[in-house]
Amino acid sequence: MTSRWWLPRRAVQTGTILLLASPVAGFTFFSGNLASAELGGVRLSDPLACLQAVIGSGVLIPSFLFGALLVTSGYFILGGRSFCGWVCPVGFLTELGEKFSRRMRRGGRLLPLATGRYVLAAVLVIVAATGVPLFEVLSPIGIMGRAIAFASLVPLLLPAAILLVEGVAAPRVWCRSLCPLGAFYALIARCSPLKVGFRRERCTGCGDCVAVCPVPEVLEPLWDQGACRVRAGECTRCLACLDSCPERALSVGFRFKKEPHSVTDVGRPIEKSAP
Repeated sequence: MTSRWWLPRRAVQTGTILLLASPVAGFTFFSGNLASAELGGVRLSDPLACLQAVIGSGVLIPSFLFGALLVTSGYFILGGRSFCGWVCPVGFLTELGEKFSRRMRRGGRLLPLATGRYVLAAVLVIVAATGVPLFEVLSPIGIMGRAIAFASLVPLLLPAAILLVEGVAAPRVWCRSLCPLGAFYALIARCSPLKVGFRRERCTGCGDCVAVCPVPEVLEPLWDQGACRVRAGECTRCLACLDSCPERALSVGFRFKKEPHSVTDVGRPIEKSAP
């Protein structure tokens, strides 16, 4: 089943790429990249890039900080990793390559979601020790953004290498388990007021939601702990799970009532492979 959110997500993802490429076409309403940009005169800054700059140089630029706070506020409300599911060009690329990857891959092992937090911590330690904004230099997100902005194909070799690794070895290894920016946004998303809610009395355990979720671990507490909403920050807010559920047991919103303890538990969903 195709999610009704598929088209809006693709529109935003495609729009992001077009926005990054707009200066090449001579448009001036946007300048910069995903680390630091101006859109219609408003400064927007990647909060992790800002944090690296402050740690590495010890200098705080007010306009950079304001842009970072603006972006952080938006992703706090929507859920931090909505950046991964709706904006990031690398996430867009890996999604497009997923069907091809499944044909190539034989097995493969998922890395723990916590791996990203260790990578994030390592990046910040290296930045503090060297003064070099390591992730901004080596980030596939930044590299792909610059490739789009300068209409260059050579920098796309790194995202292509990620696709190859995911195709033959580890599914979505970069986006779900290694990207420090994703881990950073996941920390913000833990406190986000926007959540995916769950009504246990409607769930039949069919497993359709698990099959379409790019990070199925975030759904496990719904059955294992009796949670009424997805609390994990790693949820990308792709919302594919909502429309995959034939019983409409999942929804998205800001408030969810705690279910009564008398509700009969359902079994864990059947694990399925995405079509």
